[in-house]
Amino acid sequence: MRQLTRFNRPLIAFLSIILSTQAFAESGENAQTANSTKPLKEVKFLGLKLIDANLNTVRTHLWDIGGFKQASTTIRQRNIDKFFPKSSIRDSYYVTFHYNHAGDVVSVKRLYRPYSIENSNKRTDIQTKDVALKLIKDLGQPSESIRKGWGGTLSYQSYIWQDETMQITVDREGGERLGNVYIEYRLKTHDRYAVDKDVKT
Repeated sequence: MRQLTRFNRPLIAFLSIILSTQAFAESGENAQTANSTKPLKEVKFLGLKLIDANLNTVRTHLWDIGGFKQASTTIRQRNIDKFFPKSSIRDSYYVTFHYNHAGDVVSVKRLYRPYSIENSNKRTDIQTKDVALKLIKDLGQPSESIRKGWGGTLSYQSYIWQDETMQITVDREGGERLGNVYIEYRLKTHDRYAVDKDVKT
């Protein structure tokens, strides 16, 4: 028995070194993956870079990609646009863009339908986790995850990504389990009450 143990010692030592090296390499890869997430200022919505978006670029871009109908009540508005999907993102009820007086985008909200074939092969209701998982692939883990609702099956998870430029929230309307899922982008660098004035000197 002693001879067998002595014989295995070099092998055990060798395997320990291999496993330690592998674990170290994997931890390095995980750290690199966590640090390689996209900055929120680079986030795009429907192919539009939000940090640079304004009323004119939003309307032009959605017209160019097609598949949306603008709510007639917002056509002459300068602080809000509301678009209803016709052939694009049919898993959503609508998308709203809010602007400040200068025309810069200050927030974007996309309200999902309860069910969508686009999100699942099964007609199961959309969960906040379904939307969050898509964002995690691009942005990494959320800054915050909050359990909302009250006890049992009526609770759900809300997710937030944020930095100094933007806050992205995946939540439900009314903060309750029966509310429809939405994703909202709030741009911190664009003042909601900023006014664009031509000052003549």
